[in-house]
Amino acid sequence: MRKIFHEYGLTITTFGLFFLFWLAMAISGFFEYNQDQQDHGQAMIAFLPYLTTGHFWEATFENWESEYLQMGLFVLLTAYLFQKGSAESKP
Repeated sequence: MRKIFHEYGLTITTFGLFFLFWLAMAISGFFEYNQDQQDHGQAMIAFLPYLTTGHFWEATFENWESEYLQMGLFVLLTAYLFQKGSAESKP
């Protein structure tokens, strides 16, 4: 087990954090959605049905879109800018 984590630690950690934060986003969105439903006099829903709503998927894709834009900008900037001590910077 230790060898697997040593060889794939970055992947395991990245996916673990991804799913942890995605779950946290889903839970907070669930409470926000139900509060909005309650404010408008509509019925609240359970957590699993919430995962099929447009509210959840819209929030998910908005977050992914912003992350891809940030990563794309980072890639473009590292082609032209330098940071002393960074692995991305050329000597």
